[in-house]
Amino acid sequence: MHKRWSSPLEILFTSVVLLSLFSPASAETERLKHHANSSPQASTSNTMEMSNPLGTIHAPRIEEGKVYTTPPSLMGTQMGQVNTVNVPPLGYTLDGSVKVFTLIAQPFMHEFTNGQPMDESTIPVMNRFTGNMAHKMTHTSQEGLVWGYNGSVPGPTIEATEGDRIRVILINELPEPTSIHWHGLEIPNEQDGAGGVTEPPTPPGGMHTYEFTLYQHGTFMYHTGFNVMKQDALGLGGMMVVHPKDASLRPEQDFAIMLQEWTFAPGNPNPNISSMDFNWFTFNGKAAPSIDSLHVQQGARVRIRFGNLSMQSHPIHIHGYSWRVVGTEGGPIPEVAQWRGSTINVPPGTTRDVEFMAWNPGAWRMHCHRLHHVMNAMADAPMGIMPHGGMFTLVHVNPTDPEAEWRHPSQQQERTP
Repeated sequence: MHKRWSSPLEILFTSVVLLSLFSPASAETERLKHHANSSPQASTSNTMEMSNPLGTIHAPRIEEGKVYTTPPSLMGTQMGQVNTVNVPPLGYTLDGSVKVFTLIAQPFMHEFTNGQPMDESTIPVMNRFTGNMAHKMTHTSQEGLVWGYNGSVPGPTIEATEGDRIRVILINELPEPTSIHWHGLEIPNEQDGAGGVTEPPTPPGGMHTYEFTLYQHGTFMYHTGFNVMKQDALGLGGMMVVHPKDASLRPEQDFAIMLQEWTFAPGNPNPNISSMDFNWFTFNGKAAPSIDSLHVQQGARVRIRFGNLSMQSHPIHIHGYSWRVVGTEGGPIPEVAQWRGSTINVPPGTTRDVEFMAWNPGAWRMHCHRLHHVMNAMADAPMGIMPHGGMFTLVHVNPTDPEAEWRHPSQQQERTP
């Protein structure tokens, strides 16, 4: 009798059936389904049970039906001098002589860019690019589900003065515990905010108070001190500026910029926090063209404070100027040790302060000099004429006299008797 060989389709079908019957993965899937259906969590609301220290960690990051606290009443009240571009300031109340700040850690949807072109109203019409529009690429908008403070990513900049005593009240509305670490500050160990080491992490729905005296001045950061790998990557961080007692050391115009990076798949608002292939890069939570310009007056002494809570270094370059590097997260750099340049590299976990005299009027570019950090979503090749994205903005130096002849500072010095 002639033996009939099975066709490839029959072999494939038989293999699938056998695998479905004997595969451990299939049995585990059924076990998990049964556990989910029989679990008390499946039939209860996502309200945190106080007996569960992790709260609703398995619930969505924005919990259905949960009411989140609106930002504190002093959010948006400028009680300092630092302009954290695109980030509202945070005011404080006074308890005697103690300055009291409130930070609410919570999840929310954040707009990184609305995709609208950059405002070119200050750029001469003759200089604007309008050629060969068929090859000009357009921006896309991007929103993301982030974790931040007071509805902002990064969180609002905390400003105080050397010698101040401050109190920061943390309210946790995240679906997991958290804490706040005070990056670069020399404070008592129990105030450091290393959740699980120097303090128990604050559970969902909980509150924690930090209080300490500021003995330094300079540019510092605050960020989560618990489950840092995840919570930092979701956006939990902000800038902190401690001004010197000596007011003569303060610049006339003062800016702060937080550097962060993100990974988003097309159409997905959830950041991929396990990826090292970042494709969105932000100044103060915004990607160009949605980053506001820095506006300064000609002749002003300008300081720009950069903080980096991302995983890569960012060489920030300015056009038209050489600045002096005057500070790090360790505090001010003595004048004899400062150095000049037009690019400052900001490594992860550091702050860098730069200063310059705004003598040179005009609209000057300022951007990260890693070229793929000034585009959004890592555009595919072949690329057309690409609009700027990522870490890119303009510094507008408004002229004191628009009709004045352009002169380099060295020319002015030559004329001085």
